[in-house]
Amino acid sequence: MTRPSRHTPPPDPAFVRPYLVTRGRARARHWMSPETELEAGNGRAGAGLREGEYEQIVLLCRQRRRSLAELAGTIRLPLSATRVLISDLVDARVLVVSLATAAYTPTDSPSPVGDRPPRQLLEALRVGLVRHAG
Repeated sequence: MTRPSRHTPPPDPAFVRPYLVTRGRARARHWMSPETELEAGNGRAGAGLREGEYEQIVLLCRQRRRSLAELAGTIRLPLSATRVLISDLVDARVLVVSLATAAYTPTDSPSPVGDRPPRQLLEALRVGLVRHAG
């Protein structure tokens, strides 16, 4: 059996922090693409959702709509960890997936995606259905 060296460097904080912030959770309840936009909802944050990165995310979304990617970059967490935190806030209705940029209006003009609704709208609907079913 090999004994650890006394000079073993401590773990890289960049890898430890996301684990601590998400309390060890690696999967979000709601999957959202990096382009998904979020805005402040009318829910109230419970005790565990009013501190640290949760508070930063809520404050940013109260200023204006923000994408998941923008939030992750601002709070300096990987997308996967930010998605876990945002899922908690969506479940508490503190944040909602924005429908403002997901309006679906089919037109007669040709589109590269045809007459399909935009991904943002589909994600908002899916998150809403999961929240109401659970």
